[in-house]
Amino acid sequence: MCMTIIMEKVMKLSSNTLNILNNFSTINSGITVKSGNELTTVSAMKNIFAKAVVDETFETEHSIYDLSEYLGAVSLFDTPDFEFNGESVNVTEGDNSVTYYYADPQMVISPQKDIVMPEPEITFDLDEDVLGSLLKASSVLSLPDMVLSSDGTSVQLTVKDKKNSTSNVYSRTVAQGNGSTYEMFLRMENIKVVGGDYTVFVSSKGIAHFANRSQPVEYFIALEPDSNYNES
Repeated sequence: MCMTIIMEKVMKLSSNTLNILNNFSTINSGITVKSGNELTTVSAMKNIFAKAVVDETFETEHSIYDLSEYLGAVSLFDTPDFEFNGESVNVTEGDNSVTYYYADPQMVISPQKDIVMPEPEITFDLDEDVLGSLLKASSVLSLPDMVLSSDGTSVQLTVKDKKNSTSNVYSRTVAQGNGSTYEMFLRMENIKVVGGDYTVFVSSKGIAHFANRSQPVEYFIALEPDSNYNES
């Protein structure tokens, strides 16, 4: 009788992949890693969807219930090896090791399908320093909303509290206008993207697409219902 023994591949995870996983842990506490080289996640409210193509190819589909805890275990090592088995992943370096067991996939919220982005009416580049300044202003001044607006001539990103008429406001001009006027609202708590320069595509159908210009990672973030767009 001939028996087939399947040897699991021992691999390393790049710092970029670990950075992506750390970022995804801020969107969803768990993750299901499909076989292949694409990582995806979705927030519990289904208002943030993210995906990234990474250097590694995963052969074993597996689910992690507490991604932050898992990454914390990985941080105990410098450059560990990962062996993804049927029920667990072995993380080893020298004589040190951690065996981390997978979760039941039904316990993890995962994307069920890809996002089809509607034709965007608005496109602009959002450089890392501009995004960083908006995030910092939001944090320092406790401003919960980001507003993408245009008077037809210029396009601005503003952080403010839209429910407070005397709110502090911080604005940056990001593009020239196309003649259309609009106010598109995003919650700052939903802007959970890795650092870098982005091209942003916004559709009046209620979604913004943040595409990183230096690495294959992108985010689809729902606009708030009171967003409005008036064509020129």
